[in-house]
Amino acid sequence: MQDALSLWWNVNVRYDIPHVLWYNLPANDCAIVCRYLPEEVSAIVTMRDVAERAGVSVTTVSHVINETRPVSDALRERVLAAMNELGYQPNLLARGLRRGKTHTIGMIVPDSANPFFAEVARGIEDASFKHGYSLILCNSDGDLEKELFYTNVLIEKQVDGMIFVAAGVSTEHVQVLQKRNLPLVVVDRDVPHVTADTVLIDNAYGGWLATRHLIELGHRRIGCITGPSEVTPSAERVTGYRRALLEADIPVD
Repeated sequence: MQDALSLWWNVNVRYDIPHVLWYNLPANDCAIVCRYLPEEVSAIVTMRDVAERAGVSVTTVSHVINETRPVSDALRERVLAAMNELGYQPNLLARGLRRGKTHTIGMIVPDSANPFFAEVARGIEDASFKHGYSLILCNSDGDLEKELFYTNVLIEKQVDGMIFVAAGVSTEHVQVLQKRNLPLVVVDRDVPHVTADTVLIDNAYGGWLATRHLIELGHRRIGCITGPSEVTPSAERVTGYRRALLEADIPVD
């Protein structure tokens, strides 16, 4: 048992990390180690704990954290030192709720492993970080039920806005967002009968351009492989593909 405790202390394990070591200990040792954990380590550190360590009021700690009122440099240093010693982390969600803003953005895509969506998500994450926001990314896997589930999860997370790549033509999830007046941007796919800021690609022109390029290379038997027919990008690309063939007097098989 002493060896177990010595190992625990020698690696300077703190807070929620000790349980990693317990898996390698007999069950009875695990129970004893849990019992011997210092209260400071096992408990969540609060502003009251910081105030007591720094010898100031909870109000002063709050002003230092939230920068709501001027605090002398000496008091500020004491509070910051106490926060560092105790490992205090402000509750960003609670602070955001008080201020009416959490500085988080939710994003739902069909598949983040898809290179197109991966690149879009990376660009959005970079822009979000630059402006002091964090991004929560969810995969719908093209499943409407999963899409609605993550929509509700992100609402519960109190995100400040949503960026959305629809899995299909259903508007249920969008209606949920609009009822809550949550800012919404739809990307890549048009959602019928929904009024929202939308960022789209000219997929019809892309289909036409790709087909035209092959025609100019002398090809006449040109196939078109598309995604799900119920989403607008696929249908629009086929429209562009057909237009290019008709313009070149090539029959569509």
